Amino acid sequence: MRRRQNGFFLFPASLFRWFKPDICPVGLRSGEPFRAGFRIIRCGGKTMKHKLGLIILGCAAALALVGCEDMGDLTTDSKTVEAAGAESVEVNLKMGAGELQVSGGAQALMEAEFTHRTRRRPPEVDYRVAGSKGFLTVRQRRGGGVFIGSSRNEWDIRINSRIPTDLSIDLGAGESRLDLAEVDLRSLSVDMGVGEMKLDLRGKHDRDLDVTIDGGIGSGTIYLPREVGVRVRVDGGIGSVDAHEFDKNGRVYTNDAYGKSPVTIDISVDAGIGSIDLRLD
Repeated sequence: MRRRQNGFFLFPASLFRWFKPDICPVGLRSGEPFRAGFRIIRCGGKTMKHKLGLIILGCAAALALVGCEDMGDLTTDSKTVEAAGAESVEVNLKMGAGELQVSGGAQALMEAEFTHRTRRRPPEVDYRVAGSKGFLTVRQRRGGGVFIGSSRNEWDIRINSRIPTDLSIDLGAGESRLDLAEVDLRSLSVDMGVGEMKLDLRGKHDRDLDVTIDGGIGSGTIYLPREVGVRVRVDGGIGSVDAHEFDKNGRVYTNDAYGKSPVTIDISVDAGIGSIDLRLD
């Protein structure tokens, strides 16, 4: 956060909520909302330096206080949610920071384990059914905060493999392992600020699948089925794309099965700084 390179600072975008920079970050217009992740700002003028100094000082004080806090013992809470007659489901997972693992194979709609310190509350789980569709939300409770040092926040969530699912994942910072090969996905949206993601979309696909990945800083590895048509569109200032077995046309990558198989996986990646590794199996 405090690293300076050639007159520039790398600074978390979330801190811009508290002040207006003298110069807009690269790639943004004046008044445009900031995305998760880091942005580059030019260090110019006494006002900017003063603001940066105050923010850095405040962050240091906050980190010192957090580091002294007794987080309590490590505990694991289990949670099971039944489908209650839903024929399809919309699942929203909203995690502030930590380690997230999502997979299929649950007998119920969701079977989950949440590991955290006793001073941190487990996530809030809300489920309702409207008509034949279920709506499941798992979210970080207010006051859950950012987990630093010895504090841990780990979610292990298993989703039913037979119920058609629209899955949305919002992870501020951390690691995510999304083994979705056994999940009956209708759509997938991943919004990740800072961290590492491993996404497995192999397995049987009976319908087209739209995937949106929105990231700030980090790396992502996406495992894809070789026999299914795949198109990946990459936008933003992403650092590198490793796609040796794909044909490239500008910022669009396709595999040999694209346009030939009965179903297509269409992936849109919009990332800030980092790398994407596309692997066929």
